[in-house]
Amino acid sequence: MNRAVAYIILSGIALMFSAKALAYVGPALGLGIVGTVVAVIAVSLLSIFAFVVIPIRRMFRNKKKKTKKEASDLQR
Repeated sequence: MNRAVAYIILSGIALMFSAKALAYVGPALGLGIVGTVVAVIAVSLLSIFAFVVIPIRRMFRNKKKKTKKEASDLQR
């Protein structure tokens, strides 16, 4: 564990004192990055939504089937 922390600290120090890259990020690359970030955020939100909603739907569906079954059993 101590070795990993030391590696992270040394990497951070090395990044703080690195030289400028002097690279040009054109509009196409910028839009690609923005699109990728938006897609990752959308997928994350949809997965969280599905993780919450699907079990709730399944619970209501099973409850509805159970009440229909009980109602049909009472009519017989």
